Amino acid sequence: MKYLLQDAIADAFAEHASKVAIDQEGRVVTYAQMDRLACRVARALLELKAAAPERLWYVGVSAAVTIESVASILGVLKAGLAYIPLDVQSPPARLRGILEDAGVTVVILDPLAYPEGEELLGLPSLRHAILMGPGDHPLAAAGGAQVRGWSTVLERDGSPVPRSTAVADDLAYVLYTSGSTGVPKGVMLSHRNAKTFVDWMAKEFQIAPSDVVMSRAPLNYDLSVFDVFNSLAAGATLLVKDLRRTVVGGKPGEVRHREYVDLMRDKQATVMYSTPSTFVALMEKGRLDSRVPLRVMMYAGEPFPIPQIRKFMALMPRTRVANIYGPTETNIVTYYWVDEPPPTDDPLPIGREVDDTEIIVVGADGAVCGLGETGELWIRGGTVCAGYLGKPDLTRERLVQGPGYPYPALFWRSGDYGRRREDGNLVYYGRLDSMVKTRGHRVEIGDVEAPLSAFPEVIQAVVVPRKHDKYGCTLHAFVMLKEGARLAAEEVLRRLSAQLPAYMVPADVIFRADYPYTSTGKVDRQQLKRELEARPAGSETHAQNQGVSP
Repeated sequence: MKYLLQDAIADAFAEHASKVAIDQEGRVVTYAQMDRLACRVARALLELKAAAPERLWYVGVSAAVTIESVASILGVLKAGLAYIPLDVQSPPARLRGILEDAGVTVVILDPLAYPEGEELLGLPSLRHAILMGPGDHPLAAAGGAQVRGWSTVLERDGSPVPRSTAVADDLAYVLYTSGSTGVPKGVMLSHRNAKTFVDWMAKEFQIAPSDVVMSRAPLNYDLSVFDVFNSLAAGATLLVKDLRRTVVGGKPGEVRHREYVDLMRDKQATVMYSTPSTFVALMEKGRLDSRVPLRVMMYAGEPFPIPQIRKFMALMPRTRVANIYGPTETNIVTYYWVDEPPPTDDPLPIGREVDDTEIIVVGADGAVCGLGETGELWIRGGTVCAGYLGKPDLTRERLVQGPGYPYPALFWRSGDYGRRREDGNLVYYGRLDSMVKTRGHRVEIGDVEAPLSAFPEVIQAVVVPRKHDKYGCTLHAFVMLKEGARLAAEEVLRRLSAQLPAYMVPADVIFRADYPYTSTGKVDRQQLKRELEARPAGSETHAQNQGVSP
């Protein structure tokens, strides 16, 4: 039985040979052309694998989503290897640390997407690099790695390569995530993990050859697995924004949200899977509306502010909306169809488990919680990762025996907390580390953000804690206003004081024209925290928090 990730798309290459597989803003490749290009990449890697003094396991891929980068990850899999996507927004020192941590000796790199590549090629442990793009590039003369141009890939035979000897439990890819620690950890995802996820997504969302799937997630974000593999498995067209066209001064420039919306409208995109922050930006700054014929919108990665999801559903009345949940370590494990605009500001459920998945809610005492009781979400099933690469101790902390099972039943401790409702749906309350203690009270950050985001003048609000010697921490609100809206900090605090206990009211309000975002499209809370810590202490608008006892 076939159960490798690349097997999910093997039939589509034959059935849809002449159909457009990827449309990169008018630069297109058919399914047959994509298959041949992936086979050429695989042959180039198999030659390196055969000549390697030690076994070749992983290939780093540093590129935006392009025709060449998709062919590269397919070629890695065809060669029986695992790919490690490298975040093109990360500084070289971080990527060098990842390459060393994983023992990567071969990288495929797009110099236009990552012009700092010269610093990576100088890594002593790196033996080979393949550079995307036409012609020679100055990076070819840098570093100690043996560098090959993309022309050497195109010279290879594009006929089918021998079937990989990999099995379902072998790794397909490793995603590096730092979470709240700031230290990169390699999440090991097997073919079984990935294909279980892809198969379920295909079953639930019914991607068809007629669909145009808008690519938004970078390769280092797990949402990209859906974009690439579910689109290609269905014979659909993956629509890609050519980020390399925005290179300014040697670095990738900012892509305007309106350019994305224009592309989606012009190419009639029907499916998009991204973060709430991305959809909010596309609405507020890109002017997304029903001229884009999305039939389904899926969001994940963070809660969607309720006022904004109402606005989305009003703007896009023919679009079905799905709330999807799952940490990087587990892929997707729950889903919830948002069939109607939420009538209240209560958090939306994350829904029920997907196929081949069990979730239990576990209290601080290690016992399974009853209905309605809040605890940590523990997850097991076919999509749950094998652990962290090279970190067995940390893996043992997170992959634990489930309570009450007389046989091995390993659950992943998600670090998220929530509860199960009587109707069986799960409700997510946030990260365990998003609970903070301020002025003697425990506060969930989301409980402060929700009423702020409901203000009619506000697009989105993000609350960040700052350590305080006396109060434990103080809360600080970063607020982004709608175009043309006017709102004073004092008015924000006055309104909040009428809705929240005094200890939950932020110490100050900081207005932003936009937020910093991570490469995965979520608000970069760590960057906001750094900005906050750089401000002089005691400069708060609301330092004398009325009604608050120290």
